Amino acid sequence: MRVTKKDWALGATVAIAVAIAILSVPEFLEPMARSVVGAAGPFWLLAVLLVGIVHGLKPDEHTWPITVSYGLMQRDVRGVMAAVSVFAGALTLVWTLMSALMGQLMGLLDIEALHPYVDIIVGATMIGVAAYLVFGGHETGEGVRTADYRMIWIHGLAAAFGGDFVIVLVLTAALVPAISSGLAFLVGFTFGFGSWAAQSVIVMLIYKGVVHSVRDWSSMARAGRLALGILGIFMIALGAASFVLSMD
Repeated sequence: MRVTKKDWALGATVAIAVAIAILSVPEFLEPMARSVVGAAGPFWLLAVLLVGIVHGLKPDEHTWPITVSYGLMQRDVRGVMAAVSVFAGALTLVWTLMSALMGQLMGLLDIEALHPYVDIIVGATMIGVAAYLVFGGHETGEGVRTADYRMIWIHGLAAAFGGDFVIVLVLTAALVPAISSGLAFLVGFTFGFGSWAAQSVIVMLIYKGVVHSVRDWSSMARAGRLALGILGIFMIALGAASFVLSMD
């Protein structure tokens, strides 16, 4: 099947809506995380869960462009949940390991300096995957194939090092003095779990809204692929802008 003007219009609309949502929301998660965890006391695990849920609800350049695009490529609600879970599972795995090893990492890496590079790498990967899916002849007798979950997993591993990854370190740094160091891994795990739960709700709502509007899964899947590529360009632009600003 060929990509139609309708597919381009839908893909561009989704991509622009996600980009506007990301750019319109100010960065508030880090101060919120410090405040909530600082006041949580013995309920620190619930505080971390709350921050994770807010992270999943917040338009974020390292979640929405990927989860929404891949979500639109799925045939049904079960596929959407699987796609989001694979992506969020990769995020949670990295965050769990990093919160457990935060003491060593903080002395070796400038996490803030990694953000522009992660944006560019993730954006380039998104463009590459989108081109592979759109122009690689991935059609079957039944229509368009869904995205390979291995691609979603790789995207999740890469995206885990960008954006609000620093929040996991901030939370861990704030909590380690008050909890056993052996429990530090729970910070990244709980944050990731909360983010997964919220992302699932957001992507499901978007998916159902588009399904009711379009009522053509093949067109929606192709639009998801195009949105992935367009948002990849957006990610690279964000990374380049961050890199330039960091040099000033």
